[in-house]
Amino acid sequence: MASDSISPGTQRPERTPWAPWVVGCFGTLVAFGGLALCGWLGAGRGIFAGLFLAACAGLWLGVATFPAALPRGRALVAILAVGLALRLLFVWAWPADSDLGRYVVEGTLQTAGGNPYLLAPADPRTAALLPVGLGPILANVNHKDLTAVYPPLSELAFRLVATLSPTRRAFKLATAWADFGACLALAGLVIRLGLPVQALALYAANPLVVTMTAGEGHCDAYAALLLSLAMLFFAGKRDRTGFVCLGAAAMTKYLAFGLGPFFCRPGRNRVALFALLPLVLFAPFAGAGWHVFDSLGAMTAHMAFGAPLGVVLRPLCGPATPLVAGGLVLAVLAGIWLTIQDPWRGALAAGTIILAGLPVLYPWYFLLIIPLIVVRPQPAWLWLCAGQGLVTSPTWLRSADLGGEPGLILLVWLVFGLLLVRGWRRPSGLYTARQFGPVHTLSVVVPTRDEADRLGRLLASLAPARERGEIADVVVADGGSRDATVAVARAHGATVVTTGPSRGGQIAAGVARARGEAVLLLHADAVCAPDVPARVRTCLARSPAVAGGAVGMRFADGGRRLGLVARLNAWRAAMTGLSFGDQGQFFRREALEAVGGFPAMALMEDVELGLRLREAGETVLLGGGLTVSGRRWRKRGLGRNALGVFRLFGRYLLERRLGWADATGARYYRAYYDRPPHQSAR
Repeated sequence: MASDSISPGTQRPERTPWAPWVVGCFGTLVAFGGLALCGWLGAGRGIFAGLFLAACAGLWLGVATFPAALPRGRALVAILAVGLALRLLFVWAWPADSDLGRYVVEGTLQTAGGNPYLLAPADPRTAALLPVGLGPILANVNHKDLTAVYPPLSELAFRLVATLSPTRRAFKLATAWADFGACLALAGLVIRLGLPVQALALYAANPLVVTMTAGEGHCDAYAALLLSLAMLFFAGKRDRTGFVCLGAAAMTKYLAFGLGPFFCRPGRNRVALFALLPLVLFAPFAGAGWHVFDSLGAMTAHMAFGAPLGVVLRPLCGPATPLVAGGLVLAVLAGIWLTIQDPWRGALAAGTIILAGLPVLYPWYFLLIIPLIVVRPQPAWLWLCAGQGLVTSPTWLRSADLGGEPGLILLVWLVFGLLLVRGWRRPSGLYTARQFGPVHTLSVVVPTRDEADRLGRLLASLAPARERGEIADVVVADGGSRDATVAVARAHGATVVTTGPSRGGQIAAGVARARGEAVLLLHADAVCAPDVPARVRTCLARSPAVAGGAVGMRFADGGRRLGLVARLNAWRAAMTGLSFGDQGQFFRREALEAVGGFPAMALMEDVELGLRLREAGETVLLGGGLTVSGRRWRKRGLGRNALGVFRLFGRYLLERRLGWADATGARYYRAYYDRPPHQSAR
């Protein structure tokens, strides 16, 4: 029999830390039990909010400390089983929301031949068409004077359920099963994307999801199911089917249409037209014509509840608030569409902006984005879901006109904003879809052409880090200098690679020659602080999800105006992950190779690099460390240069989105410098 003893000096094998995970799971289940009893006993708002936040905190702890030793398949099944049990518990325990009465009435009205877009619950013709037994439900329908506001697929779902059983309990069961279907679709997505298995729990055991679907029975569960299916198909590159599902999701909740542009792949935008196929679902209600949107328009114009943008703008803009908010939302969405070209990031950001700008925002509307949080589990969005336990009271307390206070709304969204800004500088999450290997060596690559007067200062500033072993090698990629640039590089011990005069091509050649597992790109007119290489290596070592980023820069003797340019550059890089070459871009070789390698472009190679790194993983801005020359800004003029950079930056992003971008970068070089690349002077 083998001995269990361990000889002196031998380290014990590291054990999986089960305790935090057990505490998280136990706390979540206890809090969920309390939430269920809140509905059954009609507990107060304070108790509800406390238990809601406790359930969220327990869920986060359980997900963050999930033991890797658990078998993946069994863990998925266990999470699905817990999700199903929670939904059945809340179907039984919580009282039906007032929206369910409307679902029952509108579904039953259709079975009797009525059109819910033409007949409001208060219309005498509606009562004449409904069975006498539905009288109590009809009497308690909310907004009796409004016809149907829900899209046609929701109405058809109401009809189907009403045909089977026109009761509130049947409708709650239907939404619970639809929501569990979303869990199954997201389980497939977890498998397809290779996400950690605990990712599924962020939807399956999410207190906001369970309480608002199985608990209150909101039909947004149908939209969540179809959105989850669309995500699964997009992940499998079955875009046509994905857009059909996304269009169907919009036929249960119109807001889903707003996510469509963010799932388009460059050059394949026409595929998004498949999202319009589900518009055929309006056919059974064609007799209503444009009246199908009457109640939607009335709610948009005359109702205001729960949305942060409305809270801020209403005291300033009054009745014009919906119009002003809509304009701001469209402008921000356009910016997101251009700058965030990763579909998961873009759709999540877009969905959040859409929700923030709505005239009316209830907690169950967040089902538009919660499936996306499974892929991007950032603290800001986790808090946004948890904060809904504070913003709006549960069903049994709404008669007391509690919930939706402006102060609480702004508090929840303010914390969201602070966490979002923190995440720009220090990306973090409960887990990551991809973790890169350790980085032991760092190379520096410097593209040059006729930089003999400036290159020496840069290479001298790197000497201390090279002496400490923090830099494996320095590669100067020269594009045909006519001065002493190559001699200066060799005098400082740099490896020289000679290429054609194309900055992206030069860098690509330098990266190919470099030995390091990570690469720092520096311009020849920069001066590097002594601690920069160590900070780059430390960042990559501490954050295995980070694919790369930028160091950050300031101008030498730039004055206030160039100081403002530097700050704007930093904000752009932090917010979008799109840095410029003079900010000291760096990346893991492993990450970049996974998304096509370095872009060998004459110009815009830095923007394309940023887009590729965002596709590969997280990006960071280290906060500064480079001092660069402002010679080009002074030579061309600040206003002229800023306008040219902004115009070219936007042009490239737009053309890339549309699939029209010039992969060589020559077109952009010619537009910026007014000459072909081979005639330029660095």
